[in-house]
Amino acid sequence: MDVSSATISLTADESTAVRTALRSYLSDLRAEIVDTDNPGYRRDLRSERAALESAVGKLDDASRGPDPVTLTASRTVRVVDMWWSPEEH
Repeated sequence: MDVSSATISLTADESTAVRTALRSYLSDLRAEIVDTDNPGYRRDLRSERAALESAVGKLDDASRGPDPVTLTASRTVRVVDMWWSPEEH
């Protein structure tokens, strides 16, 4: 499998949009976990949920920053070592 990595920066608006999309997907994913009868598939979905919840938490932490008083609208969130498989996109 060919795996690539990249470093990207997200603006505050982009970070918010990604977190909102992930939270929406996580809500749907929770319903899918409850509705599935296949134990293996349920286990896979739970693993995916845990990974996405972790990613949202990291984005939340990065968006908060060390000092909320000094944050500006131009604050960016830097995502380092994002891995993906080109076949999935």
